[in-house]
Amino acid sequence: MNSKIFFIIAAALLGLVSCQSNEDFLKENLYGKLAPESMPNNKTELVMLVSATGLPSLHMCYDDLQIKWSAADDALGYDAAEYLSMENFGAINADQQIDIRHGWERCYEGINTNNNVINTYEKVTDMSEADLKALAAIAYFKRAYCYFYLVRFFNNVVLVLDSYRADFKHEMTLTPAREIYDLIISDLQFAEQWLPVTWKGSGYPWQNAAEPNKGIAKCVLAEVYLQMAGYPINGGTEYYARARDKAKEIIDGAETVYHYGMHEYFYQVWDMWKPGQVENEEYIWYTLHDPTYARSLRSPRPWRPAEYGGWSMIFPELGFYNRYPEGDRKEFMFITDFYHGPDAGHAEVYHHHYTDLAVQHPCYRKLWADDLVGEWKWENRNLPTSNWNIAMEARGDWQNGRSWPWIRYPEILLIYAETKARTDGPDALAYKCLNDVRNRAYKGLYTTEASVNGLSTEEFIDLVIWERAWEFAGFEICSRWWDLQRLELVEKANTEWRDEPDPRYAIQRSITKDDYFLPLPEFETQLNPNLGNNKP
Repeated sequence: MNSKIFFIIAAALLGLVSCQSNEDFLKENLYGKLAPESMPNNKTELVMLVSATGLPSLHMCYDDLQIKWSAADDALGYDAAEYLSMENFGAINADQQIDIRHGWERCYEGINTNNNVINTYEKVTDMSEADLKALAAIAYFKRAYCYFYLVRFFNNVVLVLDSYRADFKHEMTLTPAREIYDLIISDLQFAEQWLPVTWKGSGYPWQNAAEPNKGIAKCVLAEVYLQMAGYPINGGTEYYARARDKAKEIIDGAETVYHYGMHEYFYQVWDMWKPGQVENEEYIWYTLHDPTYARSLRSPRPWRPAEYGGWSMIFPELGFYNRYPEGDRKEFMFITDFYHGPDAGHAEVYHHHYTDLAVQHPCYRKLWADDLVGEWKWENRNLPTSNWNIAMEARGDWQNGRSWPWIRYPEILLIYAETKARTDGPDALAYKCLNDVRNRAYKGLYTTEASVNGLSTEEFIDLVIWERAWEFAGFEICSRWWDLQRLELVEKANTEWRDEPDPRYAIQRSITKDDYFLPLPEFETQLNPNLGNNKP
């Protein structure tokens, strides 16, 4: 460019700038930019914001708060320092600090994206009230679930209701868990009121049960009330009654409104179901999995022993396994005998018993297989070509095409059974809910050999609590850990019920109520010493 022309242009621009105040000059024009300050202005932009709302990642193998679940009696860790140390109630190590920090950050990232919608959706004027609030209800639901996830792991946490500000870590204090729960309930009630029963046919980008709907909101409300009835909120009968009534609403509408139900056999819940192939009435809410994307905790690797290409990360405690009731569910749930195909060192198929493995424990079968390599269908397990009998080392690395359930219908049945018994005693429906789960576990849904009747209230409640342990064993989202926490059974589960003779798995110190919750992330307390104590 000619130098004279350059200086003329530069001078003209300088003259324009000099006419503006410094404040005006520093203002950024947000027109046309996708920022919370400038959107949403219409339905299209609101759909974009809602599509970007998040939930904490509940399927990671690393960097997640679920390390705490290994302190329950249905899970034990071996080769992963995060899991074994948490299981043994040792000191929080560096690996666990990373998990705690990243899990905390993902929850607040989800809260932030949902706050963006909640605080701006009313700017949109080209939608009916019902449609507008239905979209907002997705964000209310997800914010509630993020906080529900946090409060169960940490108890008192930071309450953030506005859009993200980089300095909030330095100036905010912890909010008592009871106030966090009040927000969770309020958000879920908004979601319950305005979410549709289904998004199918709505024309929105989400049209499956992976996106929250009215039934899912009711189910999570039942979970919240159940948790609040016990420790540390100790809401007691009032909240057991709320959980009972909400579970009853779901059960009453299960067949005709929400289309929820149970599969006839337990293996069908886990036998390579994918969205789009068949409807799955038992999966009320689930994570869609893409087999091309690594889903590490829900992949086969963590659940396999090292001898079979796995990471030896998560398997049942021996006491839990030995107490587990016999039947179809136990046969499917666990692997005790492991088969290798022929290789350079073995001319024929050979096998290990679990006592021959380094971990010396059975493994969880329901999370063992993938649908990417070979023949894993449980119903074909006796075929000569089935990997269950000849080639358990066959695997698909970190991938798994299966969807992962967050809520299954049996949880709602067992919530009703427990809460009805705790409020005014078990009725015929409570017995049916419990017996349906027990019979399916033993031989099949329509059998009766495992039915119980005429129990005292205390006996009935005890059976329901254990049935929840058996049905959802092995890091399922309706976790055994939450039950041990709310019922103050963590100490008992890790002493009286524990049967681990190997010193590798020995509890390292006495357990206290402080151990019911994770410590706050160190990086948060270093940035903001005012956070204080998150324990009850």
